Amino acid sequence: MSGFVAILNGEGHPLDCSLLQQMTDLMVFRGPDAQNIWSESYVGLGHALLRTTWESEQERQPHSLNGTVWLTGDIRLDRRQGVIDQLRQAGCMVKSEAADVELVLQAYQVWQENCLDRLSGDFAFALWDGPRQRLFCARDQFGVVPLYYATVGNGVIVSNHLNCLRLHSHVSDYLNEQAIADLLLFSMNMDRSSTTFADIQRLPPAHTLIWSAGKVRIQQYWQLPEQVEILHYKDPREYIEHFRELFDRSVADRLRTGQVGTHLSGGMDSTSIAATAHGLLKTTCGFKVDLRAYAIVYDHLIEEDEGTYAAQVAQQAGLPLEYLIAEDFIEQAPPEKPDYRYPEPLLIPTQVAEVEIIRRVATYGRVLLQGFGGDPALYPVPINLSQLLQYQYFIPNLLGCMGTLRSKLRLRTRLNRWLGRDQTMVLPGWFNPDFAKRTDLAARLQEQLTISRQLERYGMADEPLWSNIFGWSDPGFSGFPVKSRFPFFDLHLVLFLLSVPPVPWFQSKFLLREAMQGRLPDSVRQRPKTPLGESPHYKLMQQRGIQPWMTELIHTTALTPYIKSEQLLQTLQKPETLTSLGYNQASSVLQLAYWLCHS
Repeated sequence: MSGFVAILNGEGHPLDCSLLQQMTDLMVFRGPDAQNIWSESYVGLGHALLRTTWESEQERQPHSLNGTVWLTGDIRLDRRQGVIDQLRQAGCMVKSEAADVELVLQAYQVWQENCLDRLSGDFAFALWDGPRQRLFCARDQFGVVPLYYATVGNGVIVSNHLNCLRLHSHVSDYLNEQAIADLLLFSMNMDRSSTTFADIQRLPPAHTLIWSAGKVRIQQYWQLPEQVEILHYKDPREYIEHFRELFDRSVADRLRTGQVGTHLSGGMDSTSIAATAHGLLKTTCGFKVDLRAYAIVYDHLIEEDEGTYAAQVAQQAGLPLEYLIAEDFIEQAPPEKPDYRYPEPLLIPTQVAEVEIIRRVATYGRVLLQGFGGDPALYPVPINLSQLLQYQYFIPNLLGCMGTLRSKLRLRTRLNRWLGRDQTMVLPGWFNPDFAKRTDLAARLQEQLTISRQLERYGMADEPLWSNIFGWSDPGFSGFPVKSRFPFFDLHLVLFLLSVPPVPWFQSKFLLREAMQGRLPDSVRQRPKTPLGESPHYKLMQQRGIQPWMTELIHTTALTPYIKSEQLLQTLQKPETLTSLGYNQASSVLQLAYWLCHS
């Protein structure tokens, strides 16, 4: 799992190898194990290697089998043995220990573009097909690995590291005002195909980019099927066994190393991943395992027992557990001179405990397991009495179903507010009127309010929330050579869940709770889902009011095109009248200001 770049000059202009080398050198922090480039005439590939699996120990990129087709990428495949078996059936000589990059290259040479129908996992890559004189690029189905591109004349530059593209003299630093508007309105860019920079685009998940004869073509190659046949097992235990098998496979595919970090809250998602990973590693590696768990707890801003439940899971599994106090980060003023500058504005890193977890994992390993995805993957659906009566679990699960539906309503309200989609939301008065007019903020706000969002399994493939989380978790954004992996975003697991009868299996995550019998303490496994509370950042604002560093950032001259500083300050100076939604929008201004000061 590495950093890579591809440059293709239009009209056959010779490649600037020094620029290619400069771009590759820029990625050393995320690919410290080896750096190499390959070039020929007007095309070149660069790669900075980060070894995160056993198979990558002998990996070399850019990679070629015959000297005419070359590939560079950030690739981790699921179900490797299945891919190997298919390649062998097609007549390829493939070793079981072959690196993932070799499997993708072999698959392309056998099936061309259709190779993507046989691949799943976390990947983005650029492949130069010399005989066909085309560049073939692709991004995985859920978009876990980012892929950016910029067209330069008749040519194109592609990379999974945004700042690589900015090194090219024909890629300007002009900002994309629509992306800035989305950040200030909704706390994130809601367009999966754009970035903060006007000249740099983002390839959406499950899409290919093909350059040929001076033209770039973008095309979707996959989407979750709309119609799925529902499974009707006679024995309910078959649903549990099937899920457990797929879940174990998903976690195992994302391990393939003995040095791993994992988030550990008191809920079902991260705890299920941690307990499963620990069991798999002990079986695979014996006692040569370094799996460490990290729990974020609150001292006073939020009343919760997450640390207590996390400790119970860690104790039963025999996991070392480290606690991080959230207030130690939330209450910090951002440093005047940051050690690392994020490629896009999204958060202030020193105020987020998750960043410290990544830093700690980087001291001993390259992989961090994340629990994101459990909520949409196991999202409940509206039910009625006739549906419940079809299943034998009616009586013991009725109360649980009702409780889950209540939690669901609270979750949806909180998520809608956090994303800026509360129906009572209005355009803040502190926007610069010229900026609001140029970007048509009122229309953008109305557009997002009227979009029907998919918070369940189908949303896992196209909801902008996940694209932003994946982007933030990537080494090119975080600044640490650690790959975050998301076991719930496994193609085979998600497809299976689409076919599972919703009742009773998705009510209060009943399927996951049953599958984790024996792995998790009953105190955790049977614990009701805890509804989300107010933002701790918002609570701190209510307690302390506006801080000097906030005032300084709001007066940043670079903000002048976007906001009216004094009006925003007046809003923040009355915290008793500031809503949680209003503070989320104001905090986005602070994040943008901090980024503008240090980008």
